[in-house]
Amino acid sequence: MPEVHWSLIAFGCVGGLIPDILRVIQNRHDTSRLQYLKTLGFWFALLLLVGLGGFLCWLLGANDVKQALAYGFGGPEILSKFLGGLAGSGDRGVDRGDESGQVGLLTWWGS
Repeated sequence: MPEVHWSLIAFGCVGGLIPDILRVIQNRHDTSRLQYLKTLGFWFALLLLVGLGGFLCWLLGANDVKQALAYGFGGPEILSKFLGGLAGSGDRGVDRGDESGQVGLLTWWGS
């Protein structure tokens, strides 16, 4: 296994934080959707995903910061989406438009 610098592993850990930061930003106006931030399970899972990001960075041998962030983001993001789907986290999924199935450009852009 190639040797990875500790700074790259740290960037892998930061990459593991990015999916949850993006979810908080996405739901910042809907405080009812942010109630999970008060649970111990969320913080445990967050630590697990951050650790997974750093571990994948080390395991796959990141060569630069961009690669470390990509490894750190990719692995935990896939795992959290998968486990979130199993737990029924209430992810809105894809916006399919109104009942007619029509999605206008302005409607799509605003969503």
